[in-house]
Amino acid sequence: MLISRRGLIAGAPATALMLANRKAFAQAAGKKGGDIIVGIGSPIPSLDIMGTTDDVGRIINLHLYEALVTRDEKLQPSAGLAESWEISPDGLTYTFKLRKGVKFHNGKEMTATDVKASIERYQRMSLRRRYLDQIAEVSIVDPVTVAVKLKAPQPLFLNNFSQPEVLVAILPAEDGDKDPGKTSFIGTGPYKLVENKADSHVKLARFDDYALDTRYPGPSGYGGRKDALFDTLTFRIIAEPSAMVAAIETGEIHLADLVPEHAVPGLKNNAALTVINRMPTAMQNMNMNMAVAPMDKLPFRQAIASILDMDEILAGASDGNYRLNPYLQYPGYPLYPEGVKAPLYNIKNAEKAKKLVAESGYKDEVIQIIGASTFPWHSNTALIVSEQLKSIGIKTQIETMDWPAVVALRVKKTGWSLNPGQFGTGPWLGDPVLSIGDLGGKTSANNVEDPVLAQMVADMQLKPTAEERKEAWYKAQQHIIDNVLSIKLGDIGQTQVRSNKVVGFTPFRTTRLWGVSFA
Repeated sequence: MLISRRGLIAGAPATALMLANRKAFAQAAGKKGGDIIVGIGSPIPSLDIMGTTDDVGRIINLHLYEALVTRDEKLQPSAGLAESWEISPDGLTYTFKLRKGVKFHNGKEMTATDVKASIERYQRMSLRRRYLDQIAEVSIVDPVTVAVKLKAPQPLFLNNFSQPEVLVAILPAEDGDKDPGKTSFIGTGPYKLVENKADSHVKLARFDDYALDTRYPGPSGYGGRKDALFDTLTFRIIAEPSAMVAAIETGEIHLADLVPEHAVPGLKNNAALTVINRMPTAMQNMNMNMAVAPMDKLPFRQAIASILDMDEILAGASDGNYRLNPYLQYPGYPLYPEGVKAPLYNIKNAEKAKKLVAESGYKDEVIQIIGASTFPWHSNTALIVSEQLKSIGIKTQIETMDWPAVVALRVKKTGWSLNPGQFGTGPWLGDPVLSIGDLGGKTSANNVEDPVLAQMVADMQLKPTAEERKEAWYKAQQHIIDNVLSIKLGDIGQTQVRSNKVVGFTPFRTTRLWGVSFA
């Protein structure tokens, strides 16, 4: 199995799937049966795995869909639906051998035709299609072999190909030409979709014809051995935090994917429950729509950065489960940019901010902050930021809506100025390029193309040496800070709570329910 070191550091490729000690794969099967009920905090924007970056959607989708290459427990690229792969000497062609006997939820066996159609659909419509920008052609070698040819050598191709933020999932070929949200929602995963009721719940059922990957002794990162032990998984939407706490305390649900921090002390005193603090879980930031005035003026954006009190914002957003950090990478993780300067971060300087507002030529435009009522952290952040901006004479207006409406609005160039955001998958994987790729390109999150940053992002992926890629990442991080393209607020943790009736559950960045059962 090819192992590529995570992030911007390329590892030495191998050409065959590693042979493991088969005795290690004699895993005792857990107890089968039952319906686990998981409380999730928001509606699901989409079950089209290529059409959403949503964390909650990812939890469900990773039980439905799989990819050729995934990430293991150490976040290295590892085999999923691929049996093995080889890289041509010139670095341009990746040839994937497929696992045989893998079936889709409709009973059809997966072939190279499905793989080709799925990759091409991802290139056409995925929200993260830029990850596959370097693919020139996908061709079928034989029914179980696919060749992916690149336009130029890409040292981080396997990193991009295996990222779970928006999975390069393999779908039936007949879904290859479907528009976003119009697929059959059929995958190869251990569970299949049986019910999706908006604002209520999503129910999955064990896929009895699932092709268990016995190369692994158990779950490994986003892949590995995925024993489907529950009969059904029910993801119940519980938007009200107090209702989530009540549901886990009374046993109505078996796992609360997110509970408010103020409830943690009481939950820790409940002997029937286990409290899990995941730090870091995500980065909190402030997205800026630079297509509207006065957000298009650098001094105005600098004014915003200068006045923000990160402690007040993060405390209000996370109930105290946070830490300060101005960078798009976590401390202790690969490529944390310690040498990068962030001179305006958390300085809370009203005098400086007012001068910058005046310098920008501000004409009393109303700054529209869009906040999601679905998430307390989101609406709290919007409210606190609004008050801080008002303190230096900036007019603000908060537009509150549910999360799907926020997702729909923030891709438009009008109707909003600021939008609180969270993301964690990219930097957690050690791939800063996954964190900043939303900035600078044609589909930039701040609605303005930045050729300089776009080139830095390209260099982060394409420069031949790890040192050159690291240098490009540091320059990109400094460029983002200097030009206030986005404001990093800090890192936050999140708390899960599970019933002690649930066994085999291992905390991870994304909730995994394979290999998990009732006691």
